[in-house]
Amino acid sequence: MNKFFKKIKELIKAFFKDPLFLRHWERPWNSHQHNDNQLSVRISGHNKRSPYIYKGYSSMFIEDMYAGIMPFMMYRGSKEKYPARIEPVATPQKQRMISNGISQRERTAFLEDALCEFVRNTTQSLLSDGVVFYEIIYERDEAGEIKSFDFEFLDSFYLFQFYNSYYQIVPWWKAKESQIRAQIVKIPAEKVFRIDFPKQYGGKKKVYKILKRLWQLTKEFMPEFYIESRRKDEDTGFELKEYSKIKYLEIAKITKGFGWNQRQTSDNYISEYYSMQRFLRTKRFEATIRGHIITKLNEALNRAPLNLNTKIIIENLFSVEAVEEQERLLEQGGIKFMDIFNKLNI
Repeated sequence: MNKFFKKIKELIKAFFKDPLFLRHWERPWNSHQHNDNQLSVRISGHNKRSPYIYKGYSSMFIEDMYAGIMPFMMYRGSKEKYPARIEPVATPQKQRMISNGISQRERTAFLEDALCEFVRNTTQSLLSDGVVFYEIIYERDEAGEIKSFDFEFLDSFYLFQFYNSYYQIVPWWKAKESQIRAQIVKIPAEKVFRIDFPKQYGGKKKVYKILKRLWQLTKEFMPEFYIESRRKDEDTGFELKEYSKIKYLEIAKITKGFGWNQRQTSDNYISEYYSMQRFLRTKRFEATIRGHIITKLNEALNRAPLNLNTKIIIENLFSVEAVEEQERLLEQGGIKFMDIFNKLNI
């Protein structure tokens, strides 16, 4: 009987310590934060607001638009062809700190590889969500100088801004899935590194609108009535080839500003000349968003709390101005399409 009352007492004490059962699913390892300066918690799984992001055409669109934005440093000669540097010239220790800070890898990364990885991953998230958030996590030495930092990705679906602070919401269903405590975490705006999708491409709303429509067009390869008529061996007069063409034309229209070619060759519904026009629009997008992300990265490195007084520069990647020059040459004529491709190819 004493054991029974003792157990009841323990349950009552536990209830008053956590009456809303916020810690019900918490597992110590999953809730572990790698740095005392870290405030946010990592939420696993996909958010439920955007079921269309990784489906068919929308997945292809995201992959194609970010895949060529930066060179792959694993290829021989890429590091030498596209060197990155820090201005003013940094000590090896500071360069290593910055490289490790912007890279998500556990191992030490050289600056070119770290920068390419950061831009590529951020572009993918921008195309998926229209905005990217990172928590700036850092450590200082005894003299108060930054000795290490990291950018921890924050799921934008569970992050809200109110005045000068952000709030990370961990609802019970996500806490259960991630095996962490249900909670609301306050993060000062100073510790949040935010990158928005460029306004010249419509911002967050435009990205969502495109992804949603691409997902809708993915749901059926052919109409249900046509499938049923084929089962019954009936002729409805439906032309599958014409149906596919109409889909292609609608996707071409809604992605016109991005120049997406839908992984099709120039002889499918479009002339070679206009195929090159769309290629140049893609390259303009890549140059724009790459410059936008690197600019925002440098701003984050040079403001509080890091204040590193540094600027990252990568050389020999084509600019928006270089794309505009090729657009003028294409319009004037007398230039080989392959020359344009080679000029802007990474």
